[in-house]
Amino acid sequence: MTTILLVLSFLGFLSIVAEDLTKIDKAKTTLFFGTLVWVLYFIAPPNGLTTPQLMHALNENLLEIATLWLFLMAAMTFVAYVSHKGVIDGIVNRVMPSHMTERRLMLVTGLFAFFFSSMADNITATLVCITVLVSLNLNTDKLLRYIVLVVFAVNSGGAALITGDVTTLMIFLADKVKIADLVLLSIPALCAVLFLSFILSRSLTGEVILPKREIDIAKGDQIIAGLFLATIIGTIGANVAFG
Repeated sequence: MTTILLVLSFLGFLSIVAEDLTKIDKAKTTLFFGTLVWVLYFIAPPNGLTTPQLMHALNENLLEIATLWLFLMAAMTFVAYVSHKGVIDGIVNRVMPSHMTERRLMLVTGLFAFFFSSMADNITATLVCITVLVSLNLNTDKLLRYIVLVVFAVNSGGAALITGDVTTLMIFLADKVKIADLVLLSIPALCAVLFLSFILSRSLTGEVILPKREIDIAKGDQIIAGLFLATIIGTIGANVAFG
């Protein structure tokens, strides 16, 4: 039975990797194989485990999944709302100057992608950054350089805080790592982003003009964005202070 369970687990991981080939959402395949494993686990319990013991293990597994799901739903709801209301675009539009050198743009892009991905999921952070870059009408070679940096910076920033990456959140909820350790991890991650930014920008010599547009951010949306930021800071600060 152990061999069968391991094979099913392997097939589950394989289905995630092959999602683009099979065109089957990884959530569906993961749920299918996970449920099948638990059904077989109840049919043939290993080492003489009783049904109450198996139920306790199943309840713990469901609680872990529910905790992860609840956290992600809360964080992604905040991000989806402020993105839909144009809060993120408004902040970028106000902070960025009307023109800058391509080298400086490379540095600013890397830093923004790094810090934004620490608060938002990787996909949202990547899409926001690429949307801004595409609007600059860069040639393909230069655009690819910026996109490479964005993808690298987003993944680096996502590993630094629990709000930025599902894997980081999972190992945090499993008590495998503390937030203080993740904050320290952000230092070498940021250095790596800065180094890659320097390497990719060495041959860039031109300037870019950033299109400006008026984006009115409602007061209520500003409050919600501030609440989201305060939630993240409070979560990190409280965990570091009180463990």
